[in-house]
Amino acid sequence: MLSLTTLILLSACSSSAVYTDGYASQKEKGEALTLGLDREDFERTAELMIESMLADPAFANIQQSQRKVVAMGKISNDTAQRIDTEKLTSKITIALRKSGKFILTTAVAAGGALDEMSELLRELRDNEEFNQKTISKKGTIVAPDYSLSGKIRQDTVKLKNGDIQAEYFFLLRMTDVNSGLAFWEDERTISKTGDKKSVTW
Repeated sequence: MLSLTTLILLSACSSSAVYTDGYASQKEKGEALTLGLDREDFERTAELMIESMLADPAFANIQQSQRKVVAMGKISNDTAQRIDTEKLTSKITIALRKSGKFILTTAVAAGGALDEMSELLRELRDNEEFNQKTISKKGTIVAPDYSLSGKIRQDTVKLKNGDIQAEYFFLLRMTDVNSGLAFWEDERTISKTGDKKSVTW
């Protein structure tokens, strides 16, 4: 026989959630897997933002011979969930590289290098155990042209009928690191509604 706690948890997990337009009309736009963020949300948002970025006049005419170097800036998680923001950014950076217009640097990023090997190998200079001709020379690391940063924010409200509405705002911007000017930014909103038993985690 199932315990009361188990029944409550099963009820919460099975609660229905739907995508809505986020307005008072609460027009439904299809079923949602959960009231929280899921894989489909990240993939859909990434696709829309990639299309927006690549179509922007600031980047539309970049040729493959002029590829710009992008560093990962800070992506803040201002939601009630423990989100691996790399789910979003990795899909975007992969698409940017495949476009032929951009390339990602792993040598420098907000919070530390994505790959520390570039720096670690340079510490082998003057180490007699290594052939110094194979060690990277000074002045060879390429500095970024742009920084990709942003935020994921969540607003949760209780509706008049007792349902819960969760809105997620994805904000990304591409900043020219030389001038400090944002050459592109975009915001996408995901709205979901579920009954009072629904949870966003």
